[in-house]
Parts: sequence; structure tokens; C-alpha cells
Amino acid sequence: MNRALVLQAARFGDLVQSKRLLLSVGRRFQILLCVDKSLCELAKILYPDAEIIGADFHAHDGAMPDNTELFARLAALDFERVYNLNFSSLTAAICRLFEPSKIISYRPAHTSDGGIIQSPWARLAFRISRDRAASPLNLVDMWAYMDDDPVAPHDVNPVARPGGGGMGIALSGRESRRSLPPNVLVEIARIVFGLKKPPRIKLFGTNAESRAARRLIHLFDRQMARSTIDLCGKTDWAQLVEEMQGLDLLITPDTGLMHLAAHLGVPVLAFFLSSALCHETGPYGKGHLIWQSAPDCAPCLEKRACPRNVACLAPFANENFGRLLGLAISGAKMQEMPDGLQLWASGFDPFGAAPGLIAGKDRHAPKRQALRSMLANWQHVGGMPDAMEKLPPQVQADLAGRLFPTGEWMLPGWRYC
Repeated sequence: MNRALVLQAARFGDLVQSKRLLLSVGRRFQILLCVDKSLCELAKILYPDAEIIGADFHAHDGAMPDNTELFARLAALDFERVYNLNFSSLTAAICRLFEPSKIISYRPAHTSDGGIIQSPWARLAFRISRDRAASPLNLVDMWAYMDDDPVAPHDVNPVARPGGGGMGIALSGRESRRSLPPNVLVEIARIVFGLKKPPRIKLFGTNAESRAARRLIHLFDRQMARSTIDLCGKTDWAQLVEEMQGLDLLITPDTGLMHLAAHLGVPVLAFFLSSALCHETGPYGKGHLIWQSAPDCAPCLEKRACPRNVACLAPFANENFGRLLGLAISGAKMQEMPDGLQLWASGFDPFGAAPGLIAGKDRHAPKRQALRSMLANWQHVGGMPDAMEKLPPQVQADLAGRLFPTGEWMLPGWRYC
């Protein structure tokens, strides 16, 4: 079988979200997957059929001497295709070892000043991201369509079902403003614990979350505290997978742990503040619920100062949210949702991940659905409704002109102009 090289220089969650692409490529090629050295053991667990190689993608001083050995090893191998998943100078440097015609998605420019050329599909994904509020493209699918024959979306992750192993809680994401503070998280955990009555609670995180874990346990009532196991900073990758496998539920913000749970078929109860959107990075699979905070100012970048005192947290801190959460968990009919709050269920259409709105208002739905129709048509995915016709003609023309410059729509997504 011919070889393909896949370069994934990003972090934990992105590695898991590469799954649809890797399953697709693996049907035709033997995969060599190049990841950051810190993720090699996890990559071997997630993708046992791939050969894994590590690089110093996130090192600083002294990184290049180690990567020189990597370059020599890769240059000695013959690859039919090289999938570069990152707009990165280091992965572009690796790509210079190979014929340009073999490079998929982000190709180094052979000019005196260097640079990186994006494929039409990569350029289209970047254009879509400029209007994040209406974005219809999950990151799993963005990477999957770097291949010209992706596997069906429902073949990626198992349907999520309770496994009898208790309730998990992911303490926080990489950015603090993506996470619920302990006083809010404890109320959510209390309601879920009361309804689900899990045999145990497992707290997940790194050493950095150990203090937050102790704070949460201190806020728990006696029964919950006795049922809690603090695993923050106490597991390697294999132990993390073992502890998460078979959970009944994982309460989490937008984290790598959330994507790992979806990979394992663990039901996710996710809480997205305004810097994270479930249409972009929601859990991939069926059987997950996502609470999306959607104030008028959303979405935002959590690294920028918030001028509204983190208004996206308010719906989850509101005293009425517990009642809504209880209704959702018990499967009861949802009542009127407050402005700025949505509840979504994970799901699919023929193109890929397509969350379905259970409760709340989504003012961006017409534009998002139209964009999704355009993406599916461009990728020749059948069975999708034509939502473009619901938009005014001038809006349709504006979208088509901005997203599909003349010439690009005629080429497959992996080709270059």
C-alpha cells in the first residue's frame, strides 16, 4: 500500500478532531502521522493503524536541531500524498522535502521570500471563518474535505451512550474565559448528580486545574464529595482514556477532553461561552447536548479583554438555569428560553456535523443554512436541501461573489490555482 504523510502540528483537541480525515486517508494509504512529541502516545491510542512520529512543533529554543533528524528521516521516505493540516511555517518547511504536486491544503510557495499557498478549500474555510456567527463548518469536516473522498460522518464516532462508569467533569479549557467558574459549575454538577445518581464523579484536568478541583470538592455536599475522585494531573494518556472510557456523561466546556469523550462514545453535556461555537468545534457524533451562550456580542476572542464583564456567562449563572438544565437532562419538553441562550443536540446531515436546535433562537440560521448548501454543492455532496433560495437574490449574489471567486469553484478542493 502506498504511503501518505499527515502533518498535524496542533494540540490535543485538534489531534482528535483529525479523525474523519485520517479514517478517509487510511482507506487508501498507509499513514505516517507526524504530531508534536507530547502527543505521540495519545496518537498511538487514537490511531493504532497509523505509524506515529514526533516533532518539536511547540518547542522554542533548541527545537530545530531535533527536527533536523526528523527532516532527514522523512526525506528518505516516499509518499504519494502529504496532507498539511496547519497554516504553519514549520510544517511548510517539512513540505519542502517533497514534490509540490503531492502537497494537500497548505503548500510552501517556491519564491525568494517564502510564504504558504492555500488550496481553494483552505481559502474557502478561512473566508467562512470571517463571519463566525453564521459559520456552518465543523473543524472535523474542514479537515476531512482536504481528502477527495471522506468517509461518511456517521462512521467517525460511535453513538454516545451511558456506560455505567459515573460522571466526569472537565475543569476548564485552555483559556479561562471558555470555562465555567466553580460556583456555577458546582450547581450544574449538583443538578446532574441528583438526576443521574452516578456511582462516582471523576474530575479531569492537568496540574494547573488541581486548585480548581479542590475548590469544587469543597463546594460539593458531603455525598458528592465522598463520590469524587480527583484525577487532575494524575494520569498519563493511556490512563486518561481508561478513566474516561465507559462514563455515563462528561460535563465540559469546549476542550480536548470533550472531543476525546466523543471519540469514545461518552455522552457530552457541553457549555459553550461566546468564544466557542458548537457549529465550529462542537462534539462530533450523536448523543451529545450543547448549551450555547449567544449574546449579541458573540462570538469573540477570549484573549481580548471583554468590555461587557463576560456577559456570555450570565445565562449559566442565572437562578432559573437549573430548571432548564433539569428539563433538558430528563428529556422533558423545553419551555421558552431566555434571550442569548440556545440548546443544541449533536447530529449529522450528508455533509457532516449539523447540530439541531432544541430550544432558543438562532438569528443566523438562514445564512448558516445557505452557506452549508453552498459548501455541500462545491464538494459535490448530494442529499442536501437548497437553502440558498430562502435568501434574497442580492444576498445570494453577495455570498457567492465573496466566497467563490471566479475559477476556484471549478477545481476540486485539494487543487491549487
